[in-house]
Amino acid sequence: MEVSKGIPRGCDLSGSLADEPEVYNLGAMIPELTLIVPFCAPAAEVADDAYRQLTLPGLERLLARAREAERERHDDAYLPTLPHERWLAAHAGLPISPLPSAPYMRLADGGSADTRTWACLQPVHIHAARDHLVMLDPAQLRLEAADADALRTAITPLVAEMGITLDATHAARWYVADSPFGDLIAAAPQRATGHNIDIWMHKGEQERAWRKFQNEIQMTWYDHPVNQAREARGLLPVNSVWLFGQGALVDARPIAERMIGADPFFAGLCHAGNATELCAETLAAVPFDDTSAAALLDNAGKPYLSADWYDWIETLRAYDRDWFAPAADALADGRINAVSLVLTGDSHYAHYRVTRRELANGPFGWLRRFSRPRTLRDALSPLSMAA
Repeated sequence: MEVSKGIPRGCDLSGSLADEPEVYNLGAMIPELTLIVPFCAPAAEVADDAYRQLTLPGLERLLARAREAERERHDDAYLPTLPHERWLAAHAGLPISPLPSAPYMRLADGGSADTRTWACLQPVHIHAARDHLVMLDPAQLRLEAADADALRTAITPLVAEMGITLDATHAARWYVADSPFGDLIAAAPQRATGHNIDIWMHKGEQERAWRKFQNEIQMTWYDHPVNQAREARGLLPVNSVWLFGQGALVDARPIAERMIGADPFFAGLCHAGNATELCAETLAAVPFDDTSAAALLDNAGKPYLSADWYDWIETLRAYDRDWFAPAADALADGRINAVSLVLTGDSHYAHYRVTRRELANGPFGWLRRFSRPRTLRDALSPLSMAA
């Protein structure tokens, strides 16, 4: 896997921009706003229809004159981690392979900071397709505390027999300490969602021990009263578990001084990096007070993984209304000095950066008259395929 770097900040190619001073707003501002947007590139098989319907004027305004700061290039369709997680790990100073997301997720879910190795044990739903098994996005379970407690109680003897330390800090995410199944190669659930589960099954020296444990949990929960009641309420049964994200906490650099987003890995990095956690649904709710900010906009993942392209398009339009267009306006009038856009498909990411001067003039000065602005399709299409 290769990450290519774009033109370094401060590197002038135009021969004229060096004489043009950067313009700063003398009032309160955001020095840099980073918007991280997972699953914003449509799947290749629906791309043509999606781009015909996808109008995001705010994002296109930012992308038109942005510099490409980084682009991930690889031809591995089965990387076990999500692209935005790899970008976050790299910029926080964490290892990328294997990527230790679980201890940071546990930190966000209320677990204590310690030096042990932790993996996330996530309750999931797996169902039979025509000739293979498919795991659904865990977000579709809507697992609440009462159901989670009853299911966990049912497997207590099995957990005790295996000598496993299980920390249930969150109803939908449980954590296992001290690597009871060794170093498994394990995919994030959203990477395996919607595909033949055999392709994504765990691999490692103790993979058989893991599969035996997983199978015994499946048998314990099969036809469990909790699942009978869930199905009667129109909810999916919780019929399996998925182990992923194993690793230990290491010192993490903050992505920004303020971090906005409910994703547990992102929130855990916020805690570990001593950044300020902020709840904000729109850019208007973010203080302009000379503090950098990073927002993880992750609502597109659920419709993307369920192939609900209408909701996916509506989600991106909401991003444009609430974040991209206001960011472009604030960049233009000097309330923001620079905007970074980290855009991902299901396998790749690209990082673009635009300053106020670049938004007005283009990143290459006099060269801009010979090149057309970058379009939405230009930016997103490479993220939907091996690049």
